[in-house]
Amino acid sequence: MNEDAPSVSRRTAVWVLFLLFLANILNAGDRGLLGLVTEQVRGELSLSDTQISLANGLFFTVFNLVGGLFLARLIDRGNRTRILAFGIAGWSIATAATGLATDFATLAIARIGVGIGEATAFPAAMSLIPDLFRAQARGRAVAVFQSSAFIGIVGGAIAAGVLAAAIGWRAMFFWAGAVGVVLALIMLATATEPARGKDAQPAAPSGTFADLSQGLQRLWHSPGLARLVVGYGIAGMLTSVLAAWGPAFLQRSHDVPLAQVGVAIGPAVGIGGITGTLFAGFLADAVRRRTGSAAATLWLPIVTLPLSVPCVLGFAFLPSLSLAMASAALMNFLLACAIIPSINFAVDAAAPGDRGLTATVMLAAAGLIGSTLGPFIVGVLSDYLNPTLGEESLRYGIAAMAVAPLIGTAFIVAARVSTVRAQAESLASATINS
Repeated sequence: MNEDAPSVSRRTAVWVLFLLFLANILNAGDRGLLGLVTEQVRGELSLSDTQISLANGLFFTVFNLVGGLFLARLIDRGNRTRILAFGIAGWSIATAATGLATDFATLAIARIGVGIGEATAFPAAMSLIPDLFRAQARGRAVAVFQSSAFIGIVGGAIAAGVLAAAIGWRAMFFWAGAVGVVLALIMLATATEPARGKDAQPAAPSGTFADLSQGLQRLWHSPGLARLVVGYGIAGMLTSVLAAWGPAFLQRSHDVPLAQVGVAIGPAVGIGGITGTLFAGFLADAVRRRTGSAAATLWLPIVTLPLSVPCVLGFAFLPSLSLAMASAALMNFLLACAIIPSINFAVDAAAPGDRGLTATVMLAAAGLIGSTLGPFIVGVLSDYLNPTLGEESLRYGIAAMAVAPLIGTAFIVAARVSTVRAQAESLASATINS
């Protein structure tokens, strides 16, 4: 019997993947809803910019990442489809509750609830997909799942903007939450839990500090994984910088009206990200079939990340808006090519009982290094250069981030070298012992 063969039919696997795809659309879409109606919420609840940034930024991120570590251990031990269904219901109810917020405290509590619930989506998917599809098809499956995030970001922004304008921001949150609850019920009723890959389970009960500590230690000692996590986070900096500072840059340096910013930047984020993710998924599978090695797929980010550097500079310095956005789209394509090989390598290197935790650690790197540190560095640089360059300081702050893909590439190269060396040593040791 082929141990790589899934325990469910292909039809069942595709259906579960489709549900994961829909869940991730809602995950990405619901996450960005508050940012779209910030001005309306801030004005009605009489909040400061600092309070909005705390509720939608720090509180959400901290609870999403820290809560995600413990939820990942439950996912690695329990029924993943059921846990995800409850997670979808939880964040959807919290999304709807955002529409009931009356002050900073109630808004913050609702966002914390969204953050904790959404912490189930990525680790559950990364744990399920290896048990739904053979190794040679996982790149495509992960790519399909991951591409849904871009659909959620762009589609959610459009849908939320239309709904908020038509029925108000509170009702918009109610409807968004209701859609999620319906999906949770469908997943609970129809999703099949595949058999988990064979794995020696740790002695510590799931969800405890001891269990979490043991899992993190195993990941730390996995060859190349720590370097890959850092490289993955650094490589994601520019995507976050484009999302956080791109609209402001277009308004300051290209005089794009506020009403047209989304139309200008949306296609660059959506089309570039989706095509890059899907392309990388199919190519990674082809490389995996040809070589039989997950480490070989890391050549894709090693090649594409440095190629994104001229695109960063093009976005920052090309005088034409159309050329700048074309550079941004190509940049997003090349950066997205790093996502699938990196995630596949990390999940492949982890034991089946540690896949959810591995995915959460990768997500934490993307959040803490990519989404938090990247935009922060640009903001600091822009403020530092402002006395000399004025409004153009943001241009140079973004351009300075062109070094990020190169640094990320260095870490990924180190991860691959470490992995190949460990595999060679293991093979030599097995040959000697035999």
